[in-house]
Amino acid sequence: MSEIIKTRAIVLRKLDYGDTSKIAQFYTEDFGKISAIIKGGRTPKSKIGLIVDTFNLLQIIIYRKETRDVQIISDAELLQYYSNIKEDFERLKYASAVIELLLNLTIENDHNQRLFNGTERILELLNTPDKNPKFYFAKYFLFFIKEIGYEFPVNRCSLCKKELINGMQVYYNYDNGILCSECSKDRLIHFEFTKELFKLLKCLNTKINNIQYTEDDLNKIIQLLEKFIKYHIQEFKGLKSLELS
Repeated sequence: MSEIIKTRAIVLRKLDYGDTSKIAQFYTEDFGKISAIIKGGRTPKSKIGLIVDTFNLLQIIIYRKETRDVQIISDAELLQYYSNIKEDFERLKYASAVIELLLNLTIENDHNQRLFNGTERILELLNTPDKNPKFYFAKYFLFFIKEIGYEFPVNRCSLCKKELINGMQVYYNYDNGILCSECSKDRLIHFEFTKELFKLLKCLNTKINNIQYTEDDLNKIIQLLEKFIKYHIQEFKGLKSLELS
């Protein structure tokens, strides 16, 4: 039996279907990632077809049936357009990386309220002119990894559980995680943190935003997180959006 559901949804992707319709993927507040068809969505008179565009935050009404892979949208209302993201290349690049993560690393119909809220928040921040998109994407990336079950721990040594504080020498091994100097002995080191870089990583994992950093250090952290996900999820081939220059 179908049920009529109203939910907020972030548009992840759209494609043409048949002669007049569209199929889109959404990350929704109540059901996680879903696919849905907009019948007649390619016709000039389709209000829904016009507003179903990547990044847009919508309120959608769907005829939902659990046994159906592709749901049906009956109506939609535009809640946020995020014009600054769409008009600025750097903001667009990092917003596209957010969309890539949701498309490639979440599963259909897996409800996660925190992930929806966090994604709505990152799009708001990326849309804000005085916010550095790379900095906030790095924070979101750490948050996202935790939400899909692959937390990147930063507060304690993965082996001896010693608290890792600013100023300590810290290392990283793909098999063991973050290590203190003692536990790193006789182990292969894949990444060595400078004291400044580790301090930045710890701050990115908190609500603190007023910190000093370099663009190069942000790049190193984002690249490390990409490699971390590649190691744990072999199907993940990296963020194509971040390769754009």
